[in-house]
Amino acid sequence: MLFPLIVSAFHIRVFSIYFTSAMSKLDTIQFISLPSSMEEKITGFAIDSSIPIPVQLPDGAKRLDPEKITIESIVAGMLTVIAYRPQDRNFNYYRDFVLVCQPNAIEELNTAAIAKEKQKDYPFAEQLFLTVYHMLPQAASCINLASLYSSRSVYEKDQKDEKAEDFYLSKCLTTLEEGLEKFGENEDILAELGSLHTYLGNLEEAQLFLQRYMKVASDGEKKQRLKAMLKDVTLRLDSDTEIKQAYDFMMLDEEDKALETIEKFISKNPKLWHGYFIKGWALRRLKKYKEAEEALLKALSCGESNADIYNELSICALENGSRELAKSYLNTAVDLDENNLTLTSNLAFLHLMDEEYDEAKEWIEKSRKLAPEDAQVKSMMEEYTQKTGEAFGDIITQEYVHDPEMKDENCHHHEHNHDHHHHHHHHDEDDDGYEEELAALEEEDD
Repeated sequence: MLFPLIVSAFHIRVFSIYFTSAMSKLDTIQFISLPSSMEEKITGFAIDSSIPIPVQLPDGAKRLDPEKITIESIVAGMLTVIAYRPQDRNFNYYRDFVLVCQPNAIEELNTAAIAKEKQKDYPFAEQLFLTVYHMLPQAASCINLASLYSSRSVYEKDQKDEKAEDFYLSKCLTTLEEGLEKFGENEDILAELGSLHTYLGNLEEAQLFLQRYMKVASDGEKKQRLKAMLKDVTLRLDSDTEIKQAYDFMMLDEEDKALETIEKFISKNPKLWHGYFIKGWALRRLKKYKEAEEALLKALSCGESNADIYNELSICALENGSRELAKSYLNTAVDLDENNLTLTSNLAFLHLMDEEYDEAKEWIEKSRKLAPEDAQVKSMMEEYTQKTGEAFGDIITQEYVHDPEMKDENCHHHEHNHDHHHHHHHHDEDDDGYEEELAALEEEDD
């Protein structure tokens, strides 16, 4: 009753309506069994009555009406299985069924998928691309599917949905990696993986995939473009190494070696702020405050703005005799990292030194909320009480709430600013200027 209509009635344009209107998921199909009397060859295709036939339910329907089964709904059901359950034991049967009915199905599905992607109809485009990829597994269909996920990720980013953005980026990456396993050292997939990891800032992975690409790539404009990308990635990796080396030298109190290393970085990356920050930090530790200030201001001019830079500038300003400027820098630093004990206690200390007791008390209170047992905070509390005769009461936690999640968010923000795991310095144990003046102040009182 159904099958004599197969060849004459079926066309890709007809069943595409079912894709558009249906939810296109496995729970929108039901299976039927065919009687053995229908086992006959039609245009060279052998009908097997033992194989269940998927049928696409009409939009909104929960049960199948036998009177409404059409060849179009059967093909749509088969394509849903092909898209979302390629491991189905009857996959080859369904695929062959579709191709007998419409030999140009893959080409037309692919064309439709591209059109739907341009229209930002991503769920429908995904089903179509999945169908093509599973019906004709090849590198090109793998890349088309991955590109769709990449486009969807960009769309979600524009919608400010970070969770969805990351989800589709991950699907893009997974699709390409699985494609590489399936198709071997395919130059197009390797190129996509190298480019994607470069975009994501995964430089070591990017370098690896781009190097693999170069071994198998055909000559041409694309190869030259990716060769330039590989050169840039390698340069950035070398620069990352220099940043890390300079930072390690600073941790070992070897400022001269840190400066020598970071100058190499700056010579190759004159527009990146990271080098100027470490240079300023090292110069400040060497007590070359004017030169340190110049380097730190250069870091700001490169477009970066973070609490570490302003804290370093405040130390330089203090040592150069510009106390009000030092406070201004510290206020900016606190605005950028409000739960940083180093910054709040430094501000408290400066106001205390200048006998600005209202401001000093405010910052001491904020500091003790962050770290009630901190030795420097306790010392400033005693200093304040000696000078004003006013003692501190118990901590009122309702006034100043330290939110650990807020601190984590700040740290996360700094990691992004540092561009691919570059190190930066928190001055928890390195506020030489303030510690020296505090010690001097205590000696005067004694």
